[in-house]
Amino acid sequence: MILKLNSKFIFLYAFALFIIAAVYGFLIRWNFTFPVGSFPYKNILQSHSHVAFLGWGYLAVIGVILKLFTSVKLQKHQLYKICFLIIFTTATGMLISFPIGGYKVFSIVLLSVFGIATYVVSFKILKDIKEQSVATKLVKFGIYYYLLSSLATWFIAVVMVTQGKTDLYYNTIYFYLHFLYNGFFVFALFGILFKLIENEGIQISKKTQNAFFVYLNSACIPAYALSILWSDVHVIFYVIGFAASILQLISLLYLLNILKLIFKNNRWNFILRILLKFSVIAYALKIIIQVFSSFPYFVEKSLALKPYFIIGYLHLFTLAFMSALLFFILNQLKIFNFYKFSKVGIYVFLCTVFCTELLFFIQGFLLLLKLNPLPHYNLWVLFFSGLLVMSLVVIFIQQFKRSKLEN
Repeated sequence: MILKLNSKFIFLYAFALFIIAAVYGFLIRWNFTFPVGSFPYKNILQSHSHVAFLGWGYLAVIGVILKLFTSVKLQKHQLYKICFLIIFTTATGMLISFPIGGYKVFSIVLLSVFGIATYVVSFKILKDIKEQSVATKLVKFGIYYYLLSSLATWFIAVVMVTQGKTDLYYNTIYFYLHFLYNGFFVFALFGILFKLIENEGIQISKKTQNAFFVYLNSACIPAYALSILWSDVHVIFYVIGFAASILQLISLLYLLNILKLIFKNNRWNFILRILLKFSVIAYALKIIIQVFSSFPYFVEKSLALKPYFIIGYLHLFTLAFMSALLFFILNQLKIFNFYKFSKVGIYVFLCTVFCTELLFFIQGFLLLLKLNPLPHYNLWVLFFSGLLVMSLVVIFIQQFKRSKLEN
């Protein structure tokens, strides 16, 4: 296979992995609604989550970074091609290894090889990016946070052998997730967005952009405290977590000012505006949730109602923010095209994400308030999970209309 990193292939492959991850999510919901005794729930869940944010999220984001921030000549470097082939292979292998064996030797080997390949890609990108801008700083710090998050994947093996599944084990996992989600994805996606704004010729105050970056960056490391409040920690961690959430809130205000100006000075079509607004609203809700999560009462209740609040939060980030923003970016770069039916697919995708989030949080609050739960809750979530898969398949198929795999 001749791999061209400036082609659609990398993104279609990532999207295909996203669809399969969504199918695994549907199977999980099917088992909740119509339980099967031998269903390997934990194994399927691990494959679902790993492939969603490493197969879809990482591949799509890093592919866009290469396309936007490096020259075509540098993209053709043999090192990138080899590493991406390894990433494709290992990410695909996780679709099989986790369901069959769970987090065992084969899956650990795949994750390790995946990690090493991404290290090489990360250091190569950091070397190849030459320009200086806030967008570049955001992308570079996104990669730094990715490298920081990955340290947990090596440390967790040591913890497992020496201590087993203790608080340290889970806090190591949360370290990985925090710096992957709130570090790599948030910084890289906003860096890409700012670069697109640059390319549109929209003038945004560098002072405002820098303020957004400084507050966001100042919050990232201390915000990890929010991830460990579930364990028996000193009250100082609540103070640190609250301070970090306020810094994030301030950065959000700067972001909203930037976006307000952008919407006044662009000619994006309706679907692009909807995708961007949807993802930003989801991001704003994420920040607000994190402010509340710095209070002991909400920490206790969210843990007690994990299947609703915590799962709802993770889907809010992965689907409503990350995936919607990626659709916006890929369409803006003309990598993905939204024709008649794919537009319908996008609208259905957004509606299903919105409805699923409503179900998660309404059910959680009803149980929190000790009220009657929603009738047929699992059946409704299953229905929207199936609809989500169908919407993604429609969008995927339409990418082959009037286009080839390679630009």
